[in-house]
Amino acid sequence: MPQSNAPELVRVLLIDDDEDDYLIMKRLFASMKSINSQLDWVSSSEAGIAKILQSQHDAYLIDYRIDGRTGLEVLQEVNAIERSEPFILLTGVGGQEIERESLEMAASDFLIKKNLTSDSLARALYYALGRKEQEKQKIDELIKLNKSKDEFISIASHQLRTPATTVKQYVAMMLDELGGPVNEKQKQLLQKAYDSNERQLTIINNLLKVAQIDSNTFSLTRTMVDISMVVKTAVEDILPAFEEVNQIVTVSANEPATAFVDENAIRMVVDNLLENANKYSESDSKVNVSVTSDQYAVKITVSDTGVGVSEPERLFKKFSRVENKLSASVNGTGIGLYWAWSIAKMHGGGLQYAANQPKGSTFTLTLPQV
Repeated sequence: MPQSNAPELVRVLLIDDDEDDYLIMKRLFASMKSINSQLDWVSSSEAGIAKILQSQHDAYLIDYRIDGRTGLEVLQEVNAIERSEPFILLTGVGGQEIERESLEMAASDFLIKKNLTSDSLARALYYALGRKEQEKQKIDELIKLNKSKDEFISIASHQLRTPATTVKQYVAMMLDELGGPVNEKQKQLLQKAYDSNERQLTIINNLLKVAQIDSNTFSLTRTMVDISMVVKTAVEDILPAFEEVNQIVTVSANEPATAFVDENAIRMVVDNLLENANKYSESDSKVNVSVTSDQYAVKITVSDTGVGVSEPERLFKKFSRVENKLSASVNGTGIGLYWAWSIAKMHGGGLQYAANQPKGSTFTLTLPQV
């Protein structure tokens, strides 16, 4: 049986447009012995929604049919799945489909009015409160676990960064022959070590950035920036990587498009989108980059004819990589798009994905005008 830390007085709101049903429910509550409760009543869905949003009750009983709408619509409007109070739906006639839909919409229980007794109602309330308490405890544990994980990632990344940077410096010195002559074969091996170390530092830096965002320690330094210039500079810098595999890049960013942003952070987001278009597109493919603006927002669009995305719902999740025919040959940590999405949100904007036809992907970064 769930452990219920119910308050001494359980405040319950009945949302039902039938006064007779309210009077019946009032008698049932009056005869309850196992739970000390207080029943309040509203006779419309709108009044019920307003009361729910005020969070003044410990549990809610909602009629499945109320003034032309369903209890499910009420649950959806108040975002019941995110709330800490339990919701119990009431109906005059049972049905497996209705019960299934109720539970999917985060109802704690589904009760048939004609079968109700004071004992069965008290039991339903007790279990509903208990389950919500268990859910809250699990959520609190997950929050603590996630915080510990973020702290570990941050500390580990800091500790790894210093020796990795030192290795990079010494390898660079050897490549420059500051320690003596190096033959061609040795240079090739040192260059591979240098490149591997560079990838390691990139991973460490990405982990640090994600840890900072998740712990709310990453802060933006905003200035008025011409986004068109940021995008054109980013494309110029990465152009050799596109040319190496005969990919054609076109840029449409001729008009100034200013926004109040952290230039370095936005540049890194643009770099990430361009790198993905390059890595996940085959030779001789095309990539189009554009900047548009109006009085409300500046939009950066990166559109490619690459391999596309098979599971778009996973794109912006942390440490999640979507498999495709090029992913095995492409290095990645699964945090680049999560970081880019987080930066967009911090700016009050967004990062969206859309599939191209017949193939490819379009990513749109939206930054609000201030």
